[in-house]
Amino acid sequence: MDIFISILNNFAAFLMSVIMTVVPYKGIAAPVVDTKDDDCRLNIEMISDIHLEDWGFIRSGFLAAGLTNLKHAKAPIDAIMVDGDLTNYGDMASVDRFYYLFRKYSPVETLISVPGNHDIGHVEDRDHDEVREYLIDSYNHYAGTDYDKIYYSTEINGYKIIVLCDEGDRWDGMTISDEQMAFLDRELAEGTADGKPVFVCCHWPLDGMNGEDIIWDGCGIELDRYDVKSICEKYKNVFWISGHMHAGIKSQAVEEIYGLSNAEKIHGVTYITLPTYGIVSMYGIPWSCMGAQLEVYDDEVVFRPRNFATNNWYLNAEYTFTLD
Repeated sequence: MDIFISILNNFAAFLMSVIMTVVPYKGIAAPVVDTKDDDCRLNIEMISDIHLEDWGFIRSGFLAAGLTNLKHAKAPIDAIMVDGDLTNYGDMASVDRFYYLFRKYSPVETLISVPGNHDIGHVEDRDHDEVREYLIDSYNHYAGTDYDKIYYSTEINGYKIIVLCDEGDRWDGMTISDEQMAFLDRELAEGTADGKPVFVCCHWPLDGMNGEDIIWDGCGIELDRYDVKSICEKYKNVFWISGHMHAGIKSQAVEEIYGLSNAEKIHGVTYITLPTYGIVSMYGIPWSCMGAQLEVYDDEVVFRPRNFATNNWYLNAEYTFTLD
């Protein structure tokens, strides 16, 4: 209900977000999965907020279609990242179905799985620690890893990927331990030491980033409680990638007019909010199967939103960030 109230209160911004993103004033890309340039060092397909349910065939079909689509990619895909809300209620059957669909349809072995509030906080009769334990075990079984915490880091093609996650028992908010904060600091220091970008994947955005205060005020990480922003700003070439806001793809013109963006760089840190894949997208294209391709080059990182089912690329919402 909060989502629809937010749209109604800002209907002009919602309508203009759709129109200005759909109208291809920056051209039309060929409907194939490919990188922008040939010298791409790291290519990650990114989606968020699938909200899979074991009994629901529609969202399962969306995920199967998107993964099948990747089999026709012209350029190598190094990993797929799902940035939270893999499921709608965090039940074991839905978690099992999520990994079953990846085993069956994904042409890419490397999966970066980031649990969200629906995977942990929206369970009714189960202990949250037990839920986290099942999520850890399920990912380890799929990926062949041996992580013992809900947060972890990995390396792909020499680039560090850091996954952060909730450790508490709140419904929607994120609780971060001192240990996880120290982990983030250490991993950023190590990953950026040679000048390469580091990608922090967390379902929750930071308060005030990418129009969070307009789209869904209060859904981000409380910076007065967890000052992860200052930790990230200590290092160069840090990218914070989140979901959670159910924010659709929006053109750069929408950012200039309304302050609503999918990607922005503030004090040296780049903040990216992914469009939702499974259900309602606000302030942008409102249909399903939306995500983005992240391409890393020697001197820049390119964020390229697209539809994973139809292969529509939204050039109006494409961002290129020069590395420091």
